[in-house]
Amino acid sequence: MKTRKYKVLIVDDEPAMRDILATLLSSDGHLCYTASDGIEALNRTEREYFDAVITDVVMPNMDGITLTRELLKRNPSIAVAVMTGFSNQYSAEDVTAVGASDFLNKPFAIGELCVRFSEMMRDHEIRLQIKRT
Repeated sequence: MKTRKYKVLIVDDEPAMRDILATLLSSDGHLCYTASDGIEALNRTEREYFDAVITDVVMPNMDGITLTRELLKRNPSIAVAVMTGFSNQYSAEDVTAVGASDFLNKPFAIGELCVRFSEMMRDHEIRLQIKRT
């Protein structure tokens, strides 16, 4: 069975993290683009369609929770995963309260990202299908 490929925007203020995530998801066949903060991400999503956004929580100019809230206000059909290295300050409940589809703690295992992304997108598509019907 062929797995659907998605257009993904990766948002993180650390260039190395953006590159790692883009490399991992691209190796699964997804089209990956990057933004260095929430403002750049919102500008990109105004000009282009993305199936999903993966964002860090702690970034300059706009944090990932605010970004998630704004993204979903503008495009409720986008899937958003939020990640953080500050799991003692942020929880899955914090991000799901604003509508995020998934929450990842950094660091994560290389294989974990692709599996979690696939699961998130499958669940997201099911939720969208239910809303349509």
